[in-house]
Amino acid sequence: MINRILVRKYIGQSSLLFYSCGLALFVFAWVRVWVVSLLDMGQFKTILEQFREFEKFAPIDFDALFTYPGRVGMTYDEPIVILCVIIWCIARGSDVVSGELGRGTMEMLLAQPIKRSTLLFSHASVSIAGLLLLVLLVWAGIGIGVFATSVNETVEQPTWQIPFFNVDVPLTVDSPAKQEVPLRDRVDVRTYAASTFNLFALGLFVLGLSTMLSSLDRYRWRTVGGVVGLYVLQLVMYGLGKAAASLSWLLSLTFFSCYKPQKMTSLVAEGGLGAPWSVTQKMPEGVFPPLVYPLILVGLGVLFYFVAYRTFRNRDLPAPL
Repeated sequence: MINRILVRKYIGQSSLLFYSCGLALFVFAWVRVWVVSLLDMGQFKTILEQFREFEKFAPIDFDALFTYPGRVGMTYDEPIVILCVIIWCIARGSDVVSGELGRGTMEMLLAQPIKRSTLLFSHASVSIAGLLLLVLLVWAGIGIGVFATSVNETVEQPTWQIPFFNVDVPLTVDSPAKQEVPLRDRVDVRTYAASTFNLFALGLFVLGLSTMLSSLDRYRWRTVGGVVGLYVLQLVMYGLGKAAASLSWLLSLTFFSCYKPQKMTSLVAEGGLGAPWSVTQKMPEGVFPPLVYPLILVGLGVLFYFVAYRTFRNRDLPAPL
């Protein structure tokens, strides 16, 4: 089902894009962890408390952001991380059929002893493998950042509580002392395994959608425009559903409701490393167990690939212009 020559061809076509996105994801994840270490936890909490009314727009409760694992885990919700993954998925998915047709190379490819299914699955193997490596680079960047970074923490000063008044009086007039602590003592990198899988599931959904639309059209620009249009529409629906209670029903119609990397991080803090992989307990403020949400995205991505396969196999391809 997979042709080595086609695989080498697709690797060569996508290598520049992969290296660019991979480098951006790895460096950004590393730098973001370092930036987290620069912000004093107490000052950060004071600033964030001023924006409590906007908490409903955040992907996680503000209380979870008062911990180092929560703040590091926000990397998976950063626009640049999602954007790089989406760029890879749309670029590769849109190229498989409509890209070859637009360049006039599809007829030459199929003139060889190659099945259409072989062409499609060879392309899918390279695209999915590249997606997997990209999300692992995000996780690796976080891991390197955690092990290479230290944080300064304020040491609590001894106090004495006045009886009957419940007032704490400091026993020293010295300024609070600071101590340097390795960030790896505060953050377990394994916490983000489920978040990494959730990011992969989101990418697989968009990759499958792009491949399906590519199998239906002959112009790559229309395929890209269709995927981007659907993506923006879903993003707007998600924002409106979060903003207004009367429009909360829109959240059930957007795939962004299945992308919950920060919720996965919170579950680890509450129930251990195995909590996000549970299929029995329900996620807080959710209908399904935590593992179901990324599996919905994976299932839809596989379904889109199946539709693309059936469409491409039975389609009468237009002659090159």
